[in-house]
Amino acid sequence: MTAIVFSSIWIVILILLFFLLIHINVNLKKKFKFSTRIIISTVLGFVAGIVFQSTLGLVGAAEHEVVIKNVTNAASLVGRGFTSLLKMIVIPLVGLSVYNSIINSKNNENLRKLTIKSVVYYTATVAISAIIGIVIAMTFKLGVGMKLPEGMEAWAGKGEYKGLVDVVVSFIPSNIFKAMTETSVIGVVIFTAFLGFATNRVGLKNPEKIKPLKDVTEALFSVMTSVTITIIKIIPYGVAALMFDLTASYGLEVFKNLVTYLIVMFISLGLVVIMQSLNLTIHGINPLRYYKKVTAPLVLSFTTTSSMGTLPVTIETLEKEVGVSSPTANFTATLGTTIGMNGCAGVFPAVIAIMIANMNGIAITPVFLISLITVIALGSFGMAGVPGTAYIAATVVLGGMGLPFAPVALVLPIDSIIDMGRTAINVNGAMVVSTVVDKEMGTFNEEVFKGERISEA
Repeated sequence: MTAIVFSSIWIVILILLFFLLIHINVNLKKKFKFSTRIIISTVLGFVAGIVFQSTLGLVGAAEHEVVIKNVTNAASLVGRGFTSLLKMIVIPLVGLSVYNSIINSKNNENLRKLTIKSVVYYTATVAISAIIGIVIAMTFKLGVGMKLPEGMEAWAGKGEYKGLVDVVVSFIPSNIFKAMTETSVIGVVIFTAFLGFATNRVGLKNPEKIKPLKDVTEALFSVMTSVTITIIKIIPYGVAALMFDLTASYGLEVFKNLVTYLIVMFISLGLVVIMQSLNLTIHGINPLRYYKKVTAPLVLSFTTTSSMGTLPVTIETLEKEVGVSSPTANFTATLGTTIGMNGCAGVFPAVIAIMIANMNGIAITPVFLISLITVIALGSFGMAGVPGTAYIAATVVLGGMGLPFAPVALVLPIDSIIDMGRTAINVNGAMVVSTVVDKEMGTFNEEVFKGERISEA
């Protein structure tokens, strides 16, 4: 069989597979949960890739490379297109999220204390989570020996990594439009923060002038959130294409490294839970009693993979089950859907950055590590608590570190396996921070915490 005929047959098969995925994700979406559909899509992509590899014998060995390139390029229309869409929404989503949060805050002493404590705890916990991910990834030498599938953008820097001072200075955007076009998310966060505080100052003197701006911003943020959710719905198609790309290019060999990735992530996330539990213990809160109280939001976040979607249940549980005051529960838990996500914005980008550095032979020096932790901590601000946040966080961190995004495709197809647990850890981190902050504010209700459960999971 000629290479052209073989490639054509497989492109037709991929088109049919695409229509099957549409049927599963559109007509059967009530029968299968979103996370289940992701797993089904991943398995279909995996099986198709393995079958493709096993049928390569139908063409001459000399044509294998051409055939693989032709067929995987067709699949990359969906896979690489999906990753491009994720990168497309980063700047507007982060900018609007940060600006909207700042201009809707209220200026009073209690809120100022609550804000400072919440931000400090979120920043500290996400930094610790990043350190955990870094240590485990380095221990397992994740990324050593891993390669990109043929046709994906190659690493172009090979070079040198800027020092810490240069990296920090580069965060400050000298040209905000340039920062946007270069996807400099941290620069956008800094700019929108200045813009938000200036808006609040003007609003104190002339609130009537600012009200239309607030209304427009809130509307834009709602629209942008809707756009994000729409793109996230494409995940099943993206993971199927990426999984086919991997297995069609390398067969089962590629999964030896992915097993290491799964082990690294599971160990890292487990240690993050221990860190969160220690935070409760230090503040005199019994972790076992706490976890019995917060079953509902943890289960919901695990199944929906959405911190934002779980937020109403999170707030209700904090108030009625844990004993957190209403102002703290509403403010701090809501804040936790945009900053300080221990799993998605802490562990995941840290592990991915170490993996990519090892893939490209970049020396992991103390300066590199300090810079990475700094970028992760700053980059964790402004994330949206919807499915797919981890990939957006990875884009932020990799861009800030000058590392390529393409290698994320190596883990994306199987990442849905642990994304549910990662989201649950995000939500747990927000609840833990809300609880310990409320305890420090002196408004924590011990009687509610020690009482019987009010609602069921």
